[in-house]
Amino acid sequence: MPPVMPLLQKVIFYKMSSDENALLTRMMERIHDPKRFVDLPDVINKRHELHPPVSPSELDGSERRLGFRLPGLLSRLYLEVGNGGFGPGYGLLALNEHGARNYHLNLVDQYLTMINNAPPDYPPWPQRFLTVCDWGDGITSVLDASDSAAPILRFRGDQYDGGPWESVMTAEAPTLYNWLEDWLDDQPLFKRVRS
Repeated sequence: MPPVMPLLQKVIFYKMSSDENALLTRMMERIHDPKRFVDLPDVINKRHELHPPVSPSELDGSERRLGFRLPGLLSRLYLEVGNGGFGPGYGLLALNEHGARNYHLNLVDQYLTMINNAPPDYPPWPQRFLTVCDWGDGITSVLDASDSAAPILRFRGDQYDGGPWESVMTAEAPTLYNWLEDWLDDQPLFKRVRS
């Protein structure tokens, strides 16, 4: 069992930003509305089933499996709001197997599968690029955790015909914060992704 003090320090660190606090408050208000908790409810998550947040030890275990720490705001979403299934598109992927179910693996397993099991004819998936949201038709939103700003990229798997995966990624939002703020402000993220 990991020591309690580092986990408590991690939680306290994540509670520092008042802008993030306000964003998370708005997020929690919106996801309790059955008509607005997600943009594209599918067969699995249209029941408006909210999944409880992960524990600090679950977050720590997920980060150990990934081999790096998640950006602070993403960690706070999982720790304070819920374990996926809410937000843009079909909702954020669950952090682990105890969260929201959709047609994909959870965030950690999805990343590890992409990194470790690339088919022989495909290039390796970029390190620290985490699929956080699915829009359908091979289009996803990817968080670049290798950049401290945590930008969101639009991955167009439907347009991939070889080369590095980054060749079909374009900037979707400069930060995770901006992306979520746009969603909360009812910006047409679906159209932005489909264009």
